[in-house]
Amino acid sequence: MIRGKSFKFPITSFAGTTPGNILKVLRMHQAEPKYYVKLVLSFIVSLIFVLFNLVEKLIWGRKISTYSLSEPPVFIIGFNRSGTTLLHNLLCQDPQAGFTSTLHTVFPHCVLSQKWWLGPVFNAIVPDKRPFDNVSMNMDFPQEEEFALANLQPFSIYNFFLFPKEFDYIIDHEYATGALPEPDIIQWKKEFKKMVIKSLLNTKGNRYVSKNPQNIPRVQLIRDLFPDARFIFIYRDPYVVVESLYHFLLAIFPGVQLQQVPVDFTRRNVARFYTIAMQSYFKAREDFGSALFYEIKMEEFMKDKIGSLRKLYDALGISGFEKAVPAFEKFLSGNPREKHAYEIHPETVQYVNEMAADIVKQLGYPIRIE
Repeated sequence: MIRGKSFKFPITSFAGTTPGNILKVLRMHQAEPKYYVKLVLSFIVSLIFVLFNLVEKLIWGRKISTYSLSEPPVFIIGFNRSGTTLLHNLLCQDPQAGFTSTLHTVFPHCVLSQKWWLGPVFNAIVPDKRPFDNVSMNMDFPQEEEFALANLQPFSIYNFFLFPKEFDYIIDHEYATGALPEPDIIQWKKEFKKMVIKSLLNTKGNRYVSKNPQNIPRVQLIRDLFPDARFIFIYRDPYVVVESLYHFLLAIFPGVQLQQVPVDFTRRNVARFYTIAMQSYFKAREDFGSALFYEIKMEEFMKDKIGSLRKLYDALGISGFEKAVPAFEKFLSGNPREKHAYEIHPETVQYVNEMAADIVKQLGYPIRIE
């Protein structure tokens, strides 16, 4: 069957949330008239799914409320475009792993009861590879759960995909979840824990493996929910990260935006986001101790992926590595990494040096000259 080649859809990610959540988000952010049709269509789809969401609650509600995790969850919290997707995909090849699937992120309220038909339908229409980096896509594949969280409650930094004019504002007001009013924090924790449990039930795993760069400032919240959680921080050359994320964002905006991307959206916005995130990580490492975080340099990981995974399993006390090796090797042989190298734009060098030169040095990379 012919699959789509881009992310331009007539609806937005709002389609998978609830009408109530859409209204809450729209109280904080305003869609532009140009996108009203897309917004209305998304709202209509969310209304249609109210019944499916209710069915899910009736069938799965009790099991979710009584479920207990059997193994400590693992959280990959490296910044966007730092190798988190590859590391996540590899760790999720372990038969013990459970994860949030792509379908789950789109329809978090009814994934357990409706995946039997939603999965095949969406696999037929979405691209078989992400157009911006050629990573394979499938609705059953592991996905970053921030997209699910944005559909479960109103506060998410990924609201900037819908409202790009408010990019900096959203970073300043929705990135630090722990700074939200207490009722919103309680709601966030409730939805987060439920999402983790649903992920394990959906993928039939024992150990939840998360990839979400937006969890960097949420270490305390996650430890409140899962005191024995393991954290992995993978990092990469800051100049490459900022350049790559800039291109990534420009590729995603057209498919979901409810505001026009402003003409003054530049690499400066991305460098600022990177700087805030990395400062947040260094603060967490200072507060909780470096021993809590297993750090991986992406460039070293790429030289010996299996050997790096062995060290990771040993360091985090995760069992089952040898049994998982064949699955790791099969994934790597079937998914040769396609390098999508970007020439580092002088603006990227300028803004990274201006805002994050100390971070570049702290991570052990050389300062570039424009």
